[in-house]
Amino acid sequence: MLAQLSMWVLAATLGQAPTDTAWLKAVPADVDVAIRSRGLESTRDEFAAMLKAMSPALAEQALPALDAAFAQFKEHYGEGALRTPWVSLAKLNPGAGGIPPFAVLVLHDDYQAVLASISKGKAPELKPQDGGYDSFPAPDGNGTWYAVKKTGFMAFSPDKDLIAAIAKPGEKTLDSVLTPALRKPFLAGDVGLYVNAAALVTRYADQIEAGRQAFMGMLDQAGQQMGNAASIDAAKTIYGGMFDALKYADRLTLDLDFSADAFDLGGLLAVKADSDLAKGIAAGRPGPAADLGKLPADAAIYAYMNLNAASFSRMQGFAMSMLGPAGKKSPEMEKATAQLKALGRIESVGSMTMGAGMKGLNQITVSDPKAYIAATLATLTAMKNSEGPLNVYKEIKVEENAETYQGLKLTHVSAILDPEKLEKLAGNNPAAAQSMKSMFAGNAIHYWFATDGKRLYQMTTPTIDEAKALLDAYLKGDARIGTKPGFKAVRSRLPETASFLMLLSAQGMTKMIATQLAATLNKPDLKTPGDMPTEPALLGFSLTPAPPAGFEFHLVLPSAVGPVIEKGLVPVFRGIQGGK
Repeated sequence: MLAQLSMWVLAATLGQAPTDTAWLKAVPADVDVAIRSRGLESTRDEFAAMLKAMSPALAEQALPALDAAFAQFKEHYGEGALRTPWVSLAKLNPGAGGIPPFAVLVLHDDYQAVLASISKGKAPELKPQDGGYDSFPAPDGNGTWYAVKKTGFMAFSPDKDLIAAIAKPGEKTLDSVLTPALRKPFLAGDVGLYVNAAALVTRYADQIEAGRQAFMGMLDQAGQQMGNAASIDAAKTIYGGMFDALKYADRLTLDLDFSADAFDLGGLLAVKADSDLAKGIAAGRPGPAADLGKLPADAAIYAYMNLNAASFSRMQGFAMSMLGPAGKKSPEMEKATAQLKALGRIESVGSMTMGAGMKGLNQITVSDPKAYIAATLATLTAMKNSEGPLNVYKEIKVEENAETYQGLKLTHVSAILDPEKLEKLAGNNPAAAQSMKSMFAGNAIHYWFATDGKRLYQMTTPTIDEAKALLDAYLKGDARIGTKPGFKAVRSRLPETASFLMLLSAQGMTKMIATQLAATLNKPDLKTPGDMPTEPALLGFSLTPAPPAGFEFHLVLPSAVGPVIEKGLVPVFRGIQGGK
């Protein structure tokens, strides 16, 4: 079985691909999965270049094995076999012998050369069949395979019905179900992937539900063993939502592209047109995230959001569920949520890091900045007065007009944490509790709000001086991340507009992880090495509604991130184990 499956993945032949995509009109629409490759040799070369740029040491270890595999393939199928583009198709329901039906489309005209390449170099004897295709002895000598020649490509398969469908396509083909938005990622990059998600979710509904129940049971057991039921309930809510979201999925396409500069992953998830998700997509208004580059260069996380207030509220609720589930919302929390939802659209750009206390800045554009502040304070107060695990506060203090700076009046909010409640939330696990405490300076979270009537500035810093410094840097443009090559490298590879866009600094995240681990493990000497690259290296992710019913997403991992991980994060983990 494995030998046959590896053959349909690896089989390729002489020549180059045609520039058209006529083959889409021959692929049955009911295939579950399609994988497109522009050629094994070019993909291997691009992957090798990326790996060498990211980690020369890892490349030195991994590439010889990859080269050996390609040399063996070349010996069996010829040099040209590495260069030809191909598309593999599969239906994931078990077929004869327990092997899912599959076929390989080779984008080349030489029918005999293709069949010879998979038949030990000798073209097999063909027997014409009714339906316009041929049969021939299976390459391994066991059974019969089938093949068909079309204009610009050919296909072969051990499944007679699948080849028959390719030989004489019906009205519904892959060409007819791939919208322009879905087609774009599938045909781009080194590798493209198509998944008929709706068909798979329907066919395997019972197995998915069984997997869900088993996974939730494992989480329950973990909660009982670790004594942190509140956090486990939060995890169940999050992962349960992911399982629920599967029922909305329709079709998915991806592209994977390798280069010496970066690894790029792009895709589009189409959802069912009558779902609530589709309605949200129609209301999407992506923005350019132009102010993202004005944020400080030393932060760990950079984020842009342009959402309607209802979606913003749901995201806020998701973030709060990471602390613990609130269960049924209290009347106060319902009121605070209603205040937030009434604000219309919310556009936010901000940065954050966590070292000796949480530090961040958000610039928020909203119809009524003062109403936004009031809704935020109402949410904090509702959390403070709740009976559930979200209540980790001892006191909420509000000082309106605490100070005037840069012509702006600052409101100061102190959310005083209750150490006992924090430990309870951590399941009375001292290490977990210490990790949570390390995120806050002095057992409190300090917010500073200021508005010019159009825009709202929210600083999260332990002191007023740090809040002023963040505001100064943002307004004056001092030490902004947008001037750094790493920012330009990742931002240029992401879409111009997005509803959600996040950048992570490899250096910032490494330092943040080291700080958290030092506090959790009581290892104050655990720090990032001094020879870690200093030029910010960022990776990025974006999510954008793609009307009428899809989400476009992108992930960019620049090669510059590799040396930071290799010289920064790896030594941190070695330090935990006592190594060097």
